[in-house]
Amino acid sequence: MALKVAIVTPETEALNIECDEVIAPGITGDVGLLPGHVPLITALRPGVLSVFAEGRASHFAVSSGFAEIEQDVVTVLTSSCEARDAIDVDHAKNALKEAEKALADMAETDPKFPEHNRVRQRAQARIDTVSR
Repeated sequence: MALKVAIVTPETEALNIECDEVIAPGITGDVGLLPGHVPLITALRPGVLSVFAEGRASHFAVSSGFAEIEQDVVTVLTSSCEARDAIDVDHAKNALKEAEKALADMAETDPKFPEHNRVRQRAQARIDTVSR
């Protein structure tokens, strides 16, 4: 018995394969999904989504969104998804540095805070994905 997993962004279907396991970055912690899992919907935080198939792991940097599993079908809806091999780690490190610098001088009530924090979270997710 296998899982079917689809990762969908506003622009494209980033992945659609059969796999053995999915580990998604849930808002309250990582969520492991295996065949036979009870139906579940969870919010996602920016982070590393891992897919295991045929003894190999594939890692993706995802933004916030939602993941659902029902009848061994995992559907991930996210703002962005990047495969590990497609990530420019130097760009991600520069984006993280710039966002942290901006956030250090900013109050959480600043209207620009959420955007800089989103950029920081996405850059960190991309760096974490490459390190896997």
